[in-house]
Amino acid sequence: MNEILLEFAGRMADAGATQLPEDYRQLATNAQFHLKTRMAGSELGQKLDQVTDYRLNLKKRRLVLCFEDAPELSVEAQVAGTLSDDGSWMWGWGHPDVPKPMQQAAWAVQQFGERQEIEDLMSRGGPVDDTRLNEFLAICAYISDADGVFLGEHGAGGKVCVCYYLGDQLKGLLGE
Repeated sequence: MNEILLEFAGRMADAGATQLPEDYRQLATNAQFHLKTRMAGSELGQKLDQVTDYRLNLKKRRLVLCFEDAPELSVEAQVAGTLSDDGSWMWGWGHPDVPKPMQQAAWAVQQFGERQEIEDLMSRGGPVDDTRLNEFLAICAYISDADGVFLGEHGAGGKVCVCYYLGDQLKGLLGE
């Protein structure tokens, strides 16, 4: 089993859960609550609307966020997926341009979908609306214990969807 899934199951057990979510709606609801709470309580989560530019280094698994009136911030990252200009989603694990080390969080979602028989998580991608996109991002962040998600413009109208991880050292610098 994927290390991320083992850690997720351990976190759920530590929180008193006796079973993992068994359907998409339950998982999406739990995930959205978790992500909303985590980002609302994070200095970075509250500042994402102030990002003026970003760089994503796929080899180093780093996301660098640029702000107008603040220093750049570099965080660990995983590609959850991409959204094309026509509204088509592709999970990071199914994207040919995403290196395997950057796919781990997305792979954990796909494996969770297989283990729990949640069909919505097993497809490589397809058309999504904003609601489904937000659910997918929250689920990826929830399972991989990400500190937040970032959507950056990519290509001609598309977006790259990234889960980011602050790490203990950076949390201390941000006062989190």
